[in-house]
Amino acid sequence: MTTNIPVLYVFAISHYCEKARWALDYLGIDYELHHVAPGEHAEIAKKLGGSNTSVPYVHVDGKIIQGSANIISWAQSQSGTGEKRLTPEVELELCTDIEKRIDDIAGVHIRRFYYSEALVEHPGTVRPLFTRELPFPKNILIRFAFPKIRKIMISRMDLGKAQGDESKDIVAGELEWIDGLLADGRKYLIGERFSRVDMAVASLLSPLALPPEHPVYNNLSHPPKLAQQVSKWSDRRSLQWARDMYAEHR
Repeated sequence: MTTNIPVLYVFAISHYCEKARWALDYLGIDYELHHVAPGEHAEIAKKLGGSNTSVPYVHVDGKIIQGSANIISWAQSQSGTGEKRLTPEVELELCTDIEKRIDDIAGVHIRRFYYSEALVEHPGTVRPLFTRELPFPKNILIRFAFPKIRKIMISRMDLGKAQGDESKDIVAGELEWIDGLLADGRKYLIGERFSRVDMAVASLLSPLALPPEHPVYNNLSHPPKLAQQVSKWSDRRSLQWARDMYAEHR
């Protein structure tokens, strides 16, 4: 068990960070939430001994746990085998496969689809989400540094209209896949109770589902073309299901 309070480092805007945050909340882990600024997050991760610089990560007992999936596993190890256990008791391989696919494909391309319009064409809608919950001095610093941050993100994330269109098509295919998993009317993706795979899929779909229970996306404003597409997808089984998962478990 932990001997000091874990610190969870996040970007408010990140759906991967939401996945980790939801897990800690759901499992009743006492933790300190630390919003970090772009650039600062990499410096902190390196200082703490991280093998990469991406958020989310947890620092506890002198060690760093990186990545939302690893954070869920760590949180589960701290919470024991209580009623809210997130690791399913059946079909563990299928659980791992679905969670990895949602992390590696849908989560990545939802982010790229969003940023390819929001960050490229409407950067003023993005900056407040990066400065949200930051201390005032850091907030001001990010405001001044944002043009440079934006340029770096566009390059590193390969953003643009063509890239956004490509990601939109990939996301559409992944929604079709999730719709298929749910086509038999099941409540949960695996087994008869809420598990980490439901949390993973719902949290990574949340930028499209916009559930009221989400701590950030409950009032997220999409840029025009993305908003139009999300409206067309809104009644899909997968996004309705994600909203249901939030309503019941978040």
